[in-house]
Amino acid sequence: MLGLQRDEVKVVKYSKKWAKLYDQEREQIEDFLKRYEFEIEHIGSTSIPGLSAKPIIDIAIAVDNVDVMKQVAEVFRIKGYDLLEQIEDKGEILARKGPEKRRTHYIHIVTLMSDRWIGTNLFKRYLIEHPEYIKQYAVLKKQLAKKFKHDRKSYTAAKNDFIQSVLKLAYKQYRGIDLDEE
Repeated sequence: MLGLQRDEVKVVKYSKKWAKLYDQEREQIEDFLKRYEFEIEHIGSTSIPGLSAKPIIDIAIAVDNVDVMKQVAEVFRIKGYDLLEQIEDKGEILARKGPEKRRTHYIHIVTLMSDRWIGTNLFKRYLIEHPEYIKQYAVLKKQLAKKFKHDRKSYTAAKNDFIQSVLKLAYKQYRGIDLDEE
């Protein structure tokens, strides 16, 4: 089943259906954003074959600048998505699909060359190419889901050290950048 109640943490076994659900949502988004130039990617744990995840489809949309981010976000609002603007702290606008009792999709609207866009895609690529980290991440997520059943903020924060360690490896491998030296 797709979707979770706000603040609920539940990690489920990987499902091949997630890729199809992403494709369906992508087609709808491409249709209602056809006047904009953007890139779109399936991100997050549901995009990584074999990785257990919260059953919420995460999608990133990258546009040229913050003004376009706000225009695109307004289209999502008109289409019935709930918006959460996090430009100052996370560099994104989050469009949430589904009622609070069952959010099914998170659309992360970001700028094209932002750290958020690049890091998210490098993290995904690294995990797919290094399956040993998929296993480690799955174990961590299951442990944290048990610990933080109704506290998604704490669950997300507790994953940060693992995510940052993988990001460092990804930046070094794919960009030749050592984040520890910056």
